[in-house]
Amino acid sequence: MSSTALPVLTDFSDRLSPMVVKELRQGLRTKAFASTLLLMHALLIIATLITGSAQNADDTRWLFDGLSTLVLCFIMPFRVANALAEEVKLNTLDMLLLTRLSCSRIVFGKWANVALQSLLIALSLMPYVVARYMFGGLELTTEFLLLGSRWLVGCVATAALVALSTIRQAWLRMVLILVPLFFFGFGVFGWIFAMSMSRITGSGGVTMTASFELMAIFITLVSSAWLIFAFLSLAASRISSQAEPLALIKRSVHSVAFVLPIILYWITGEKAVLMLCSPVIGIITLDVLTETLNDVPSAYVTFYRGGALRRSLIALFSPGWNSGFWLTLVLAAIVTAFMMLTGGSDQAPYFLLGTCSVWMVSAVIQILPTRHSHDLLPIFLGMFALMYLITGMFSALGIMVAASADQQPWLLAALPTTAAIGASNMSGGAEQERFLRISLLCAAFWPVLHALLSMRAWRRLRPVREEARRLAEDRAASSHA
Repeated sequence: MSSTALPVLTDFSDRLSPMVVKELRQGLRTKAFASTLLLMHALLIIATLITGSAQNADDTRWLFDGLSTLVLCFIMPFRVANALAEEVKLNTLDMLLLTRLSCSRIVFGKWANVALQSLLIALSLMPYVVARYMFGGLELTTEFLLLGSRWLVGCVATAALVALSTIRQAWLRMVLILVPLFFFGFGVFGWIFAMSMSRITGSGGVTMTASFELMAIFITLVSSAWLIFAFLSLAASRISSQAEPLALIKRSVHSVAFVLPIILYWITGEKAVLMLCSPVIGIITLDVLTETLNDVPSAYVTFYRGGALRRSLIALFSPGWNSGFWLTLVLAAIVTAFMMLTGGSDQAPYFLLGTCSVWMVSAVIQILPTRHSHDLLPIFLGMFALMYLITGMFSALGIMVAASADQQPWLLAALPTTAAIGASNMSGGAEQERFLRISLLCAAFWPVLHALLSMRAWRRLRPVREEARRLAEDRAASSHA
């Protein structure tokens, strides 16, 4: 009697990324995941039994919505708040890099671990959705869409927390996590409450056509995918070596994300989609203006191996804050032009004042000794917070002095951060327009200064680019030989 060998049973396929498998295996075995899952299901079973015996099932809907939102949007994402910082602290990041895993795969594994665990929790909630549908007569499709949206919000929050976990300062990391989390929590729970009340009362608010709903779903999915990529690529670039050409990949994807709302506006004619350009510029600005100057020639080789088109992009897509400034300048000019063409000329001065405020912070960082730092992100965020603290004090003083003299607060036009506050304290008309023109003239000093600093840094890196050109030519010659 011949014996046949039994197939080897494995928990994960070998086709998956080893980093994802490692993180997921460890995550599923933790007590935090098991206790969260068991406690949530225990509460939901009690809520489902109460719903089945209650005459009005609407009274218990808030419990399911609030509990699922708390777990998927807050508890699970918060598990990666110290993910990469712990790897750096324990000196295990270098060991992972020795296994030929790239920094991108390491960061993706940290994110995918929590995203897949959250997906498992979301799938386990589906029987409760069906039970609520049977008891309360809810719309099943709407409930599944809301559950999927909670999981999607949690995935984006997880990616943001992975990016913040690269900051070495624990106190700054906690401030940057807890303060937005506080305000974000009110926003998410308010949205859930509004959606629950609309289902209870039957008033859905604005009636949307089927085509508009499909476009809204498409924009939500694409925006979420881009935000996840933006945060994960930011985290990967902060722990990777300067030899990896991540800047070209990041800025190319960001540029596509910037152009997509403009294309949708041309197709649909909806001005609301143009508002999506603002968060894109915000993420790009935070990313590119906090990159240190890269003096490794191999990071520039890829620009000299793709022909004239790729060489022309080196001024905007090469690593470093110097090229990042020119990229943000071009994007800001495009947004301003669209504001003027689409009837938003009254908002264009405020947008330009906001961009000049960011350039002012970046220019001050490059003037002060902080320019020698190898990590500009904490300095940028700290300087940004300090700037707005000083802005509030200076604005209050300027308004008080102007009010006591019975004049307009012209002193606030000196800085772009205070100019918007000063303009809002005017009644409008010709005086406000004159104030905004003076403010824009004063604010133009900062992009001009930043441009001079960027050109000086560009000239300093000229030998590095020449060496990259020679390396590209040598590689091309060796490949043809």
